[in-house]
Amino acid sequence: MITQILPSQLSYLSHVPFLLFAMTLLSGCSTVRVATHKNAAFKRNESITVICKGPDTLGLTGELENLLLARGYDVISEDVARRLARTNIDVDLKDEAVRGDIDQYNATEVKSVYALTFNYSDRFDGALREQKITYLYGSLIDLRTGRILKSLKLKRSMWALKGNDAYLEMLIDQMEQ
Repeated sequence: MITQILPSQLSYLSHVPFLLFAMTLLSGCSTVRVATHKNAAFKRNESITVICKGPDTLGLTGELENLLLARGYDVISEDVARRLARTNIDVDLKDEAVRGDIDQYNATEVKSVYALTFNYSDRFDGALREQKITYLYGSLIDLRTGRILKSLKLKRSMWALKGNDAYLEMLIDQMEQ
């Protein structure tokens, strides 16, 4: 059986290769590389602190904290961890002197078991009129040992249409695996 293509159908068929190419291009592939420590043991029910190692111009620390809380994690804010202070001060009213020490707490001293550290670069997407993550680096660290359990590098395709939240979700998904 021979199927005949009418001339009116040819105009539609000529667009198929372009449409396939456009769909592939606009779906935007991103590359993700994950390295895992051979003895990595992550327990989801332990506390975690989110730490951005660079300037957080997009406010991703708050976004990650929100996503982790929504998934049921015990999140300890780095901001609070940095502000807590241990004091050992004596005030002597006779001498009018104040003596003592003020020590800054770090994330391990506020009983966070894990730290999710990350850094990123971003660019302005003129078509969508918003800042987009271009690279996202993340590490899951066991604060009891200092061991890096997982490390992630994500490179976003310049054609990717996904929002920044999708890449933060990807970071958390990789941390959980």
